[in-house]
Amino acid sequence: MPRQDPTSKILPASDQRPASWTFRGAFPGIEPDAPVELLGEVSDWQTGIPLAASAGADPDERIATASLDLSTSVYSYKLRAGGRWSLDLDNPRTRARDGIRNSVLSVGGAPEPLLFAPAPPFVVRAAEGDHFIVSAGLRRGHGERLRLSWQSGDEGGEIDMPPLAEEDEHLFFRAKLPCSAHPTRLRFEPGPNEAFLVTLAPEDDLPAWWRDAVLYTIFVDRFAPRPGAPWGHDPGPDRPAGGHLDGIRAALPRLADLGVTVLYLTPTIVAASCHRYDLVDPLRIDPAIGGEPAFARLVEAASARGLRILVDLAFSHAGRGFPPYEDVRARGLDSPFAKWFLWTTPRRGAPRLRHYGRREDAPLLDLDHPEVRALVLEATTCWAKRGASGLRLDMAAEVPLDLAVSIRQTFRRDKPDAVVLGELVPAHAHRWIGRGALDCAADFGFHDVLVDFLARRVIPAELASLRLTLLELDRGAPGARSLRFVSTHDHPRFGSITRKHGGPSRTGLLGLFVLLAWPGVPSLLYGEEYDLFAETPRTEPEDVWPDRMPLPRTPDPAATRASSLVRTLLALRASRPALRRGAVHILFAEGGVFVFRREHEGERIDVAVNVGGLVEIDLEDDEFPGASLLFCLGEARLSGPTLTLATNAAALVLRARG
Repeated sequence: MPRQDPTSKILPASDQRPASWTFRGAFPGIEPDAPVELLGEVSDWQTGIPLAASAGADPDERIATASLDLSTSVYSYKLRAGGRWSLDLDNPRTRARDGIRNSVLSVGGAPEPLLFAPAPPFVVRAAEGDHFIVSAGLRRGHGERLRLSWQSGDEGGEIDMPPLAEEDEHLFFRAKLPCSAHPTRLRFEPGPNEAFLVTLAPEDDLPAWWRDAVLYTIFVDRFAPRPGAPWGHDPGPDRPAGGHLDGIRAALPRLADLGVTVLYLTPTIVAASCHRYDLVDPLRIDPAIGGEPAFARLVEAASARGLRILVDLAFSHAGRGFPPYEDVRARGLDSPFAKWFLWTTPRRGAPRLRHYGRREDAPLLDLDHPEVRALVLEATTCWAKRGASGLRLDMAAEVPLDLAVSIRQTFRRDKPDAVVLGELVPAHAHRWIGRGALDCAADFGFHDVLVDFLARRVIPAELASLRLTLLELDRGAPGARSLRFVSTHDHPRFGSITRKHGGPSRTGLLGLFVLLAWPGVPSLLYGEEYDLFAETPRTEPEDVWPDRMPLPRTPDPAATRASSLVRTLLALRASRPALRRGAVHILFAEGGVFVFRREHEGERIDVAVNVGGLVEIDLEDDEFPGASLLFCLGEARLSGPTLTLATNAAALVLRARG
């Protein structure tokens, strides 16, 4: 392993965890007893880790300690106290992006000037499985190139790593190396003299059905009624529309024909609201949507059509009617259930229940409490026995890591080929996947880039390309480990944002086009195949009721045309290995033009999208000179290797060898 670097915080081996660390921060103007927290990739950038702190030499300084259980990797972090942020004054090593600097904590990683550790996100097995990917950062001012030598058994070599991307303080490089049964030794120039030892984990255990999955998100209350029941009127925020599990079952033929393979259902338990994230009885399916019998009918009918069901496990907060909450409301801290919940710790006055967001009737559950954890695992077992093929772990980054691991183990014990998907906002998904807490994580960064580039039109293609590349580096979890989307039930629909910023002539289909041509598991929001949108969308996440409208029972002609285009795209994705499994390589990104390539097992497809003026794109390729138009959205024409795209147009071009 590398030598100790006296100028940075670096631990030489991950098997020495948990390890004790000392930090020093400066927080001008804070009160002497203000608590100090550690935030960053050591957790989720949102939930602070409390530190034991004492006064430093300067009145504004705090010296803090923590014992951290960390795997081999490189972690960006920062200190916070009294609402103020500070770098670690005892650690000069930093990493910066978009003008924001953070301190760097290295576990088993390289010293300066190299940013690398022999683990995700810097070393990952490629989605194709026949090679692994090595990425590394080099601090600016230490050269413009990075050379990699490697040795694995009798094989080895030396290569210049191709440039990947740039940050404020580092240049990043990436190379592909063949997978081997032998451990691989890596050495960098510039870099430490000692080699890094990489032992790849065995082939991941993602089930085959998930690798080619297409998810369809159903907001249960707003999708379809019980057959024969009235439908169509939007009752407004937080009011039930009457969605029913039997209505979902009636829609299965259409969804299967569309190309969907997995139905993700928002919570179906007994809860305090129509969205059902504020639990009342987490072990029982709400009779208002058909109860246990309707869910059993849905699972059976879906299975007969080759469709699977993924359900939501949401335990962050409860609602009115939850018996422990009602007991606490009546007896306060004297209730035997008081410790089931999180409480404030005021300097003056009595503690008060903490609630979710701005609500005052949604107390936060303490997921470290043994009885709460037992209830979570009991609910996990219930869903496995009901026939669900997967769980979506709501607010996964805020679930204690050891509990998330137990949830996945419990579910897979009863359902060996199951998948646990995490609603994970932070980009560094490898932390949860590598520790066995999740099989796949939502990629909110992808959503944000496509919204900014294609819907709001506030960034050019070159910035979108850079952000997507850095996101892939951050995640350290390629292929089917990432769930990608352009709309969610907690955000304004992509089509709504597009029209808000561009008028009625624009549609949301460009977002779906890029989504279905990009790697990862795609997820559509109900009605997105109809290009459904809200006339006056709200922009505040989780308060997007205009975009949670009931799904139209009979689509209009425009919605029917949109559905036909989406069906064609999904059929192409299902039939083309390059679109399902292929690696991605960005060919060109400038202004409003974005071109990338998908390639797998000898099949090559170029993907182009244009949000600027009329443009001609040269797709010259000496190895694959043949070109044919596989699919187009909007006005597109191919003449030899030249692709002409009108504004708001996109195309798939199939390449052929000469």
